[in-house]
Amino acid sequence: MAITLMVSIKVEDFAKWKAAFDAAASMREKMGIKILGIFQEVVDERSVSLISEYPSLEVAKAILASPEWEAAQQKAGVIGGFQVTYFNKVQ
Repeated sequence: MAITLMVSIKVEDFAKWKAAFDAAASMREKMGIKILGIFQEVVDERSVSLISEYPSLEVAKAILASPEWEAAQQKAGVIGGFQVTYFNKVQ
């Protein structure tokens, strides 16, 4: 069952992060991850939230805990880790 995630991060530079994010599009597609939206805070454009859909909760947790995810975050300039909220669609 697909699950929706909101991942909130802080980045050193949005343009650098977005370039790295765009470069990983084929990897996300292979993993079955669909990006539903990318949002910046109005007051602090370095604060970014992504709404995405993963094939399952298990897949999402495995990806977010992987060394590859950590390396990609560091390369993209994510600072201070990330916060994840998991959602089930009810309507």
